[in-house]
This record gives sequence, C-alpha cells and structure tokens, in this order.
Amino acid sequence: MLERYLLDIEGAEMYDLRKGMELGRFHEVYKLAGPALEDMLCIQGEDEWMDFVTQQGPELEERPLCLHLAAWHRRCVEIGCYEGDVTEKLADYLRNNLTEEQFSSMERPAVSVDIDEPNGDLEPQLEPYRRQAEAWGCKLHVFLDDTYCAGLFFVFLEKPRPGRI
Repeated sequence: MLERYLLDIEGAEMYDLRKGMELGRFHEVYKLAGPALEDMLCIQGEDEWMDFVTQQGPELEERPLCLHLAAWHRRCVEIGCYEGDVTEKLADYLRNNLTEEQFSSMERPAVSVDIDEPNGDLEPQLEPYRRQAEAWGCKLHVFLDDTYCAGLFFVFLEKPRPGRI
C-alpha cells in the first residue's frame, strides 16, 4: 500500500539519488535532497552528511528515504513519536489537502503524541479524523518508520480519484 503513495517519488528523483550514491557523487546527492537527508538521519549540514557516508557507506534504506522525501514534498505529514501536541501540524496538512468546505466543517480534536505515555499513541487519536475523512471518500493511512531514529509516523491522506466512485 505504501508503494501507491510513493510511486511518483520512485521515478526520476529516486533514480538520480540512487545513481549519485552508486557513483560516489555524495555532494550532488546532498544538493538534491539535503533537507530530507538531514531529517531522516538527524544530521545538520553537508559536512555531517559526508561523515555519515564515510562511516556508514553509500547504502541508504529506500523506504525511509521515500517517506522522508514524501514529507519534504508535503505529500504527507511527518509526526515524531515523542513530538507532543501535533494538532496544528495535522490541521495544516489537512487544510492543504481537503477542500475548504471539508476542512472548515471538520472537527479537529487535540492530538498529542508521546508513545511512552498513556493515550499517547497516534493511531487511536486519529479515529475521529478517519471517520470524518471516510465520509468524504478519503482515507488516512499511517506508516511508522524507525530505521534511522526512535520512530516517526507518516500520515497520508488518500483522496478519491476523479471519475471514480
């Protein structure tokens, strides 16, 4: 299912990143996707990227890279497992991906994420949002990735395709 959301990222951008890594063109890779790499690897700046590649080698896990690129391109919203109040962050993402009418009619209960706290898991807190989105033919999908960090959720809004029921 994740592949459906990442299909357009898998195209030219991923090809360029893979090719750059294979050819050892790490500076070019950083120029193409620096912000996504920084976020994914918890690094700051090109020097730390070069240190990472020198220490870890030229292999990057594709799934987290695609997820971070999707967030960087605003195709999803990234939420940390210990981020706390993410109500506004989630609302901003939905505002940009729903119609004005849908968004303004949506109830937006508070969402606070801290997976170590009772009631701090993201999934159950999204249920009111899911129910409302489903009434419009939309679906919220959540993917968790903890490859390079303590854990990040990536929330995608699937909208109905035009001309389909």
